[in-house]
Amino acid sequence: MAVVAAVIGAVASVAGTVQSNKAQKKAAASQRRQNEVKRKREQKQAVREMQIKRSQQQARVQAAGAGGGSGEAGGAASLSSQFGSAVGFSSQMSGISNQISMFNQQAQQGQSLAGLGSNLFSAAGGFDAFKKSAEE
Repeated sequence: MAVVAAVIGAVASVAGTVQSNKAQKKAAASQRRQNEVKRKREQKQAVREMQIKRSQQQARVQAAGAGGGSGEAGGAASLSSQFGSAVGFSSQMSGISNQISMFNQQAQQGQSLAGLGSNLFSAAGGFDAFKKSAEE
């Protein structure tokens, strides 16, 4: 009986460790994806800021000489674009953060299972239970 409990504990410990490792790898991959999305957004933001500054410069030039409606329309379009980008980015980050949380939770569950299996293995006599069984 002790040998069976020790085997069950050992198997549960290994299964929990494997589950934990898989979940931690998934969480790390999601974190890398999140960082990549953030990096791309920052690049786009830098380009956008450059375009805005260029447009502002053109607007100042036009204001000094001739007024035009296209500058105003471009500014409005830029604001709309920035708003859409921010909303999309926020949704994407939220989804990835949820994945990371889920994978971390799975890792914790795996670690708990591994700990439970280890405790059961030890309580059943551990390797000594196998030695006693072999001697009998």
